[in-house]
Amino acid sequence: MADPGSQPPRVLQRHRRLLSGVVGVSLTAATLVGLGSTQASAAVQCDPSGDVCAVVPDTAQTPLGLVTVTVTTANVVTVHLDPAVPNTVVIGVPFHYPAGPPGLPGYTRTTIATTGGLVSIDTIQIPPGPPARIALPNLVIISIFPPGPPCRARTVGTSVTFSLIFPPGPPA
Repeated sequence: MADPGSQPPRVLQRHRRLLSGVVGVSLTAATLVGLGSTQASAAVQCDPSGDVCAVVPDTAQTPLGLVTVTVTTANVVTVHLDPAVPNTVVIGVPFHYPAGPPGLPGYTRTTIATTGGLVSIDTIQIPPGPPARIALPNLVIISIFPPGPPCRARTVGTSVTFSLIFPPGPPA
C-alpha cells in the first residue's frame, strides 16, 4: 500500500487539472491573438483647395515579400507583391473568406483597410523538402471585402487588381 503522504489529496489533483485547463485555454487564446493580422491602411487624399487627388500607397511586409496597396479615386484597389522567395504563386479572389487555422505551419494573414475594401493577404510558405521531392510553390491568396457592390479580380504575375463590376452612382 502506498504511503498516504506521498500522494497529493484529491482536492489538490482537481486544482492541478483545473489549472492545466486554464493554462491550455490561455495559451490557445494568446496564440490566436499573436497570430492575428497586422493592420495597415491605404487611402486617397484630395487637396481641399483644388481637384487634385493623390493615391497614397501603403506597404506591409509579409513572410513571402513586400506588399504595396494602392487605391484610386474610383475605388480600384491594386495589390502588388515583390516576392522575397522564389517559386511564389499569387492568386486574387474577389470575395472575403475566414482566416485559416492558426496552427497551420507557414500560414500568416495580413489585412489592410482601404477605401475600396478590406484587403486580406494570406501567405502559405512551404518548407523545403528532401531533394527527391518536387518543389511545391509558396502560395499568396489576396482577397477583398468590398464595402459596396461586388467586384472582380484580375491577377497578372504578382499583381492583383480589384475593380467594381457596377460603377457607383445612378444607372445611366
